[in-house]
Amino acid sequence: FGTITQGTPQETIFKFTNAGNAPLIITNATSSCGCTVPNPPKDPIAPGETGELIVKFNGSGQNQVTKTITVTANTEKGKEILRIKAFVNPKDAGPSAALGPVK
Repeated sequence: FGTITQGTPQETIFKFTNAGNAPLIITNATSSCGCTVPNPPKDPIAPGETGELIVKFNGSGQNQVTKTITVTANTEKGKEILRIKAFVNPKDAGPSAALGPVK
C-alpha cells in the first residue's frame, strides 16, 4: 500500500488465473490479524478463467507493517500465502507521536 496514515482503511485486489486443469476451489482465507480481512471468491474458478480475492486492511500499526493471508485451496501445495505491506505514519505526526505510549 506504500505510505499511509494510521487508521486509513485500505483495499487491494489480488487477481489470479487458474492455470490448472480442474476448477480452483478456495475453501478458506485467513489473515495474520483481525486488522486484515480477506474476501475470497465463493464460486469455483474454471481452468483458464480469472478470479479476484479482495483484501481490506484497517490501517493499524506504525512504521513498516506486513500482514499475511493464508489461502486454503485445492492447489498442489494446499495453501498459498499472500502478503500486504504498508508504511504506516502516525495520525498525529507531531514529535510526541513518534515516541509511542509511556509505560
